Amino acid sequence: MTGTPPPGRREAPADVERLYDPSADRAGYVRRMFGEIAGRYDLMNTIMTGGRHHAWRAATARALARPGDRVVDVGCGTGDLSLACARAGAGVVLGVDFAAPMLPLARRMAARRGAEGAAGVAFVQGDGLRLPLADGAADAWCAAFVMRNVPDVDGLLAEAHRVLRPGGRLAVLDIPRIEGGVLTPFKRFHLARVVPLLGRVFGGHSDAYSYLPVSAEHFMSVGELSARLEASGFEVERVRTFGMGTVTLHVAVRVG
Repeated sequence: MTGTPPPGRREAPADVERLYDPSADRAGYVRRMFGEIAGRYDLMNTIMTGGRHHAWRAATARALARPGDRVVDVGCGTGDLSLACARAGAGVVLGVDFAAPMLPLARRMAARRGAEGAAGVAFVQGDGLRLPLADGAADAWCAAFVMRNVPDVDGLLAEAHRVLRPGGRLAVLDIPRIEGGVLTPFKRFHLARVVPLLGRVFGGHSDAYSYLPVSAEHFMSVGELSARLEASGFEVERVRTFGMGTVTLHVAVRVG
């Protein structure tokens, strides 16, 4: 990707757009940014989605986890999806995030719900490109609102393929690039105007919520993500949309 938006994309703040220059340290920016907003991450997700993000993660967990599964949740944040997988019946859930300030919040949430440890839920700091797992160690791999923030998507999917057993399942919940449709102007307005305003008012970190719509514009469309999964050794089984098409869930199986 280059730092110049394709035709038809909205202009973004120059400092945020520059993150998509080949020489930019986008991974470092994302790590710092999520560390800085960790304390308000759940609140902002609730405000921006009208509280629906919990239901979307729960739907992801139900589509992914089977009783007794070993699940790895990459970019686990404050642990919402990890705990949803545990409630769906997973036997062991490992939440991994490279933004260290997220992890104490995830552990506290798990402790409040009686999940960490006794129910096989644990949270560790780590990189989704280099997971602390053996080949074929996991039955399921998931990432919620993470993939569009990763500069090396092919590397992320290769690592997911490595740690999953043959026939293991993958779930990606994220915000795809908006493509056509009568609701497109409203979706773009929400992401480009409403979300940054909410970030300034409630989140105390305007850059983070200016980055969100830019990251979505630079991400893949629904069809492009399906094709990338197929090219990375996965067979897409299901694609589901939420939030009037602003959020998409891909569920796939590791082939061969």
